[in-house]
Amino acid sequence: MPLIAPTLHSDQVMLTQLEEIYFEDYCKLIADPISQHWTVTSATFTDEQLLDWLRTRPGQVERLDWAILNSETGEFLGEIVLNDLDTLAGTMNLRIALLSTKLGKGIGTDAVKLVVGYGFQVLGLSQITLDVWSENQRAIRVYEKVGFLQSSIIEDDGKEFLVMQIANPTS
Repeated sequence: MPLIAPTLHSDQVMLTQLEEIYFEDYCKLIADPISQHWTVTSATFTDEQLLDWLRTRPGQVERLDWAILNSETGEFLGEIVLNDLDTLAGTMNLRIALLSTKLGKGIGTDAVKLVVGYGFQVLGLSQITLDVWSENQRAIRVYEKVGFLQSSIIEDDGKEFLVMQIANPTS
């Protein structure tokens, strides 16, 4: 597992190590009420907490944090993360958050495809999982388009979440 998230590219997006240089943009993402709604985020953070968080993203063990950027302009679009490494099972969890102004443009699909491909082809993971709020149909369509299948349902704080997974086709 690398300590720095490698740069990954598609025609539309570039994924690069999430770090403190994205502080202002990351604050906008965290404060975006639509993004908070769909990611079921209710926690609040101080600027200092967010800056400390971003400073510690490079060098993390057992996780990779990427900033999602526009491939042509370098504009910050969101974040995508592989975390919760289970070395015995060869699995990781995926999560993504986009600025609400960037929804519905294929950005999430591209970013998820890049990270899933990296997880399987480079890291050799056997499976990638995620939890998604059952009301977030846009995200569910993205995950299904990439190949994720629902494996179970969990309830948390009165909300229903789908547990979805995708298996490495070469495993």
